[in-house]
Amino acid sequence: PQVVKAYSWARCMGAEGIDEGSSLSVLANNYMEKRILKIRGITKSHPHMTQRRMEMTRYSLEKLREDTGVGCVDVQARMTDFGIDAPWLSHEPLLIPEPLTPEAGELWSKEDIDYWCDALEQVVDEAYTNPELVKTAPHNQAIHKINAEALDDPEQWAMTWRAYQRKHKARKKGKKAATTARQAAS
Repeated sequence: PQVVKAYSWARCMGAEGIDEGSSLSVLANNYMEKRILKIRGITKSHPHMTQRRMEMTRYSLEKLREDTGVGCVDVQARMTDFGIDAPWLSHEPLLIPEPLTPEAGELWSKEDIDYWCDALEQVVDEAYTNPELVKTAPHNQAIHKINAEALDDPEQWAMTWRAYQRKHKARKKGKKAATTARQAAS
């Protein structure tokens, strides 16, 4: 299906459309980069790469994390409060510490990029002045911060529903046997 979608997109765009789209993408990404690199606490992941880039660039919020304790996941959650889709962090594995990977592409207008960068700048300023506000985000969403502690607890999760059911049946049997042993010892 992906090949069909890519082929259909290429046919719809045509050679001129692809050329124009790539030019707009390069322009948008480079404009966004200039704005992002002016925000304190954000660095370019590969500063030695100075040529113009068509694809997205990865940035690092490692300095922000060191200064404030606010990380990329916190910034991502807070940006949704501004009506912005959460920015990409990176593709796994995370090769860049505290990654941020915005992608302006050919569809974003200058106003969209400015709004996005202004929101990011405000979130970073909040991280420096009131880190708890950013760490407890999102605040304007139906579902607030999810407690991710259970995700690291192998007693709480399973890879499939059947494995989860087996695990909890075994746990119930273990508790029942422990209760019976305590009652017999009493």
